[in-house]
Amino acid sequence: MKMTCEFNLVKLNASAYKKDANKDLIEKLKNAVAFWIQTAISLIPVWSGASHGTFIKLAGKIGQTFSVSGGNGFPGMLGPAYGSQQSQGRITTWGGAYIAEYSTTLWHLIYNEYNNANLNPREGRVFSRLLHPGPYNFQAAANEAFRAHIQDIQMLSPWNYITLIPKKV
Repeated sequence: MKMTCEFNLVKLNASAYKKDANKDLIEKLKNAVAFWIQTAISLIPVWSGASHGTFIKLAGKIGQTFSVSGGNGFPGMLGPAYGSQQSQGRITTWGGAYIAEYSTTLWHLIYNEYNNANLNPREGRVFSRLLHPGPYNFQAAANEAFRAHIQDIQMLSPWNYITLIPKKV
């Protein structure tokens, strides 16, 4: 006995696929951002905690928290809350792009990202020799960790959103 079936229509539920694919890609972006943050903070030494505090807002946007230690008890040491105030972090989508943004105005983090303050203490605004001076180069290393993480991301399969409609006999 031979049985056959002809299909006269293949239907893709595009709206359900777009919705689920968007949600999936946002989660994958958040996961990659978590790697970015972990790499960045692993390269930045903790003194007052302000530098690490600059990542608190971005971590919150991806649903992550992390502990920031540092001293608020010393004069001139402003701590993690100050670092958080000096930063921005957000996750957005626009025109098919999935975007994570981090920025900071925390002067000593920016300076030490590119410079060794021990070489010019006045310019670096340090009153003591830094044990772990810059340049930190955390941005390049964190970007590389991010790229490595997203390199093999697979899109959600559209095959689960396809319905075959048999031809009426």
